[in-house]
Amino acid sequence: NGTSSNAFSPNANTTRGMIVTILARVEGVNTNGTPWYAAGQKWAMDNGISDGTNMPGVITREQLAAILYRYAAYRGVDVSDRASLDLFTDAGAVSDYARAPMQWAVQTKLISGRLDHKQLYLAPQSGGTRAEGATILMRFLIN
Repeated sequence: NGTSSNAFSPNANTTRGMIVTILARVEGVNTNGTPWYAAGQKWAMDNGISDGTNMPGVITREQLAAILYRYAAYRGVDVSDRASLDLFTDAGAVSDYARAPMQWAVQTKLISGRLDHKQLYLAPQSGGTRAEGATILMRFLIN
């Protein structure tokens, strides 16, 4: 769904609630309710995919990788493949909890980094736009 009946808002921020709601819908969960993210939040918490905190908050790229990593494991996908993060200028900024998920996301080409002034960045603490979130989710679902 978009942000209204006639807008997708590709440059708006992606929230944690948006991601867990999308994944819950993929699983066939009825996500109607109040607040709009409550059913997705409950589903994600019940299945160990998210701790359920800060659903209206902007999701960082490393949080998105961690949620998708846990979701993949929940679906029985082998998440042991890892890529080195050494090519990325800001690899040291990846939080400890997100290191394996980010390595997996890079290895599976869900996240390819951002190029800025000939430097490649993961931007792990950066929020992602709805367009970036849609692209990463599309890559995930295709894989």
